[in-house]
Formats: sequence, C-alpha cells, structure tokens
Amino acid sequence: MFSKTRNPEKYYMLLYIYALIVSFFAFIAPAGASHLDALNNSCIDCHKTLSPFTDEQSRFNEIRQNHTERNISCSLECHEDFILKKATDNFQQWSESGHSAYYVTCDACHGGNPRAKTEAEAHASMKNDKDKNSSIYFKNIPETCGKCHAEELDHFKNTMHYQRLKSESRAPSCVTCHQPHTFRVLKASELTPLCSVCHNSADQIASASVPKDAKNALEKASELQEEVRKAKNDVADAKSKGKDVTSAQSDLDKATAVMDNVPSLWHSFNLMDFDQQVNNGIDWAKRAQFKTSGTEPTVPARAPGAGTAAVFGIFAILYLIRKR
Repeated sequence: MFSKTRNPEKYYMLLYIYALIVSFFAFIAPAGASHLDALNNSCIDCHKTLSPFTDEQSRFNEIRQNHTERNISCSLECHEDFILKKATDNFQQWSESGHSAYYVTCDACHGGNPRAKTEAEAHASMKNDKDKNSSIYFKNIPETCGKCHAEELDHFKNTMHYQRLKSESRAPSCVTCHQPHTFRVLKASELTPLCSVCHNSADQIASASVPKDAKNALEKASELQEEVRKAKNDVADAKSKGKDVTSAQSDLDKATAVMDNVPSLWHSFNLMDFDQQVNNGIDWAKRAQFKTSGTEPTVPARAPGAGTAAVFGIFAILYLIRKR
C-alpha cells in the first residue's frame, strides 16, 4: 500500500480511482439489477452443483485411464454421445439455452422461492408435473410459456394442437418441439420424425403429408432469412454509392417484417398460410435485390404466379429504360 505521508500524490491518485470505480458500479447497479438478481438465485446456486451423471462420467474416465495405461487407444468422445443421448443434467441444459442468456431462471417455469436458502423453503410452493394445479402440468404448459411468449400463445390457442392438449397428454405442447431445459428451435430435418408420431398413415390424424410439408416450410423460412441477408447487403452497398434506395428499402422492410413474424406465424400451424406469407417475403427480398443491384432475380423452386411474373417483368422494363 502507498503511504499518505511518504507518497501523497500516488496515495490520492489511488483514492481518486477507487472513488470512480465505486461511483461507476453505483451508477450501473439499477440497470443491471435483474442480472445481479439472477446471479443471486438459490435455484442456480444449488442446481449448478448437482449433476446426476458425474458418477457415470467418472466411471468412463476410469475406463479411459485403464485403457491408456494398457496402450489401448481410447478417448471420452466414444462415450460422450451415449451420455448426451441418454440425458444431460437439467442445469447444464438450461445454462446453454437462450433462457440462461436472458436470465430466465428455474422459478419462471417451476415456481418456488429463488430467494430461499434451504431446499425445503425453496421447493415449498412447487407442485410436481402430475398435479393439475402445477405450472408444468401438461395442460398448463402453454400458459406457463405464454407468460413471456404471449404472441406465440395467441397463435397456438387457435390450433387443433391446443384443443387436443386440453383432452389428452400426448398432444403436442411447447416442450414437445422445444424440449424442456434446452428450449432450442428444431432444425427442419428434425421435424419429420417428431410430427410423424401422430401424422402418419396408420393413425390418420389430419394428412400424412404434414411432416414433409412442415419440413419444407421450415426450409423455406431459412431461404427467406438468406434472401433478406442478401437484400440488406445490396441495399447497404447501393446506399454507400449514393443511389436512391427508397423503393428497395421499402421492399426490404416488408420482407424483414415477414421474417420477424415467422416464429409467431409458425405457431398457428397453418402450413398453407405460412408458406404463402414466407413466399411473399422471399419475393419482396428479391425485389429489393433487383432494384439495388440490377441482377435478375433467380427463379424460385416454386412456379411463380402470373402476378409475381408480371411484377418482375415491370421491374426489368423500368431498369432497361433507366439504363438508356
């Protein structure tokens, strides 16, 4: 430590720096209060120390060590898939999820008291998933998720999925597709086997083509995302060169609005409407690209309607007139 009498300049300089640091944290504390509260959460404090597969992982490590000592090639990777497929501990799944990134902790779904310091107090108000009054009882899951995802819930309530969920537990709910604790969005390739559980020729629930149609719909949504990305780049490039991008920006805004609405739109499970709106978004994104780069839009995999073809034809004529 610097002495006030021996080195007063450095002493007061350190004192000044310390005061600045204290003031800084005092200033940001209100803004970051929710983050700090989440970190001071007894659910996290307790569950991060629990891992039901620690013993199993230790056993695999012992096997690996034994093999290594006997010059047998071995690595944990050969066992890792088995552990992950069987299950990963709940805290680990949550910690890698989007909920963790936004500090949505266990109590948001399960209830309980995240400020309690003992397990009994923390779990006192919680109910298990077999209790009809539980927030995670199969019929109540949509409303539990809807506390944060209100728009998705509004769309979901108008579906046959939601109606069936009120009468039978095997009907799909939020955690059917997003899975509890990971909450990730499924890839298109993962959708077919999931939908096929009910939508198949044997059970004859709706159309057996639903799994394939749903996969195609999600792939189309990915196409929309890519076309919007291209359009954004083209509009930004044209703008940097001093070009008038007003019309192109308008089309890009429409395409972006469709893309932003995809999650809510998807939860209506109206694949025909979803496909139509996503196709419209792709068309708007391609129009924006054409208006800024002058590159003829690529022909989509689907056959464009007469209206779409006419619009692109008009754009082509206007472009040629401008070039002359």
